[in-house]
Amino acid sequence: MEQVAFTEAVVSHIKQMEKDAGRDVSQVVIEPDTNLFDLGVVTSFSIIRLILFIEELTGTAIDLSNEELDQFYTLGGLYLMIRPGGVR
Repeated sequence: MEQVAFTEAVVSHIKQMEKDAGRDVSQVVIEPDTNLFDLGVVTSFSIIRLILFIEELTGTAIDLSNEELDQFYTLGGLYLMIRPGGVR
């Protein structure tokens, strides 16, 4: 999966999760290097749902024990986890 398509799908999913939680983030800009936790759109609880979505979207299992914590902060970091030859 190309990074642009990945980013668009994950941003759409994040915004839907926030909408479902009663928060309007429709105008929030999320770039590949945006810290999702600092922005407040991902929490320690919602990251698990996001990882499950990414695994389903890409058909790639993410081995959480093999990844660096800071990879989870941004879309770019998450993309590297599922990209062949990514940060492993």
